[in-house]
Amino acid sequence: EVVALCDPDKNMLAEAAAMVAQRSASKKAPKQYGDYRKLLSENKLDIVLIGSPDHWHALQAIDAMKSGAH
Repeated sequence: EVVALCDPDKNMLAEAAAMVAQRSASKKAPKQYGDYRKLLSENKLDIVLIGSPDHWHALQAIDAMKSGAH
């Protein structure tokens, strides 16, 4: 289950959330965030998938692991 998405571009975020809702069994849209740190602090996640450029990826991965996600 996709519980949350993050993208600083609100248009891309809304489009991705709609796509996830359409493809999920529950048809429920995930929570949407513009800042990944807020996403990590407000959700207990098992897995985090990161699709950012290399120079941002490491910082986001470290923060995700510190939050308990793998």
